[in-house]
Amino acid sequence: GLGQIGRAVARRARAFGMQVLYHNRNRQVDAETEFNATYCPDFSELLALSDVVSLHCPLTPATHHLIDRAALSQMKSTAVLINTARGPVVDESALIECLSRGGIFAAGLDVYEHEPKVPTELMALGNVVLAPHLGTATRNARDAMGMRVIANIEAFLSTGSPGDQVTA
Repeated sequence: GLGQIGRAVARRARAFGMQVLYHNRNRQVDAETEFNATYCPDFSELLALSDVVSLHCPLTPATHHLIDRAALSQMKSTAVLINTARGPVVDESALIECLSRGGIFAAGLDVYEHEPKVPTELMALGNVVLAPHLGTATRNARDAMGMRVIANIEAFLSTGSPGDQVTA
């Protein structure tokens, strides 16, 4: 996705000269201009073209196992999969199988399907980097979260509606 987190990743990717492709529920024309990004309405096309697939989406019934055996089989053998979204977005058994046979080059995971449990088969692989759900563990990120909580409480108390609302 190309929401707030996806845009932050796109900004960094562009700084390294990477071409940004994205798939999102809604086309983000402003982001296409800002990042010179290319919208891929077909998720399969995005998977087939990408060298790095970085996931930034909520966990919904539509995104549960979004990356499954079929999706992994559409990726380049040289591709890297990064999941900092939600663990169940990736079918870990399919990922383990794919990484074991060299179906994709590598994976980087900060979230896990059955968190906090991480499969021993996944930990044993040499082509995966595992982090203990630290994606937001910076002081700035935590401070910003706290400030958003305060802003949401203030908005709710004054208007009856929080500023941030989650819809699926």
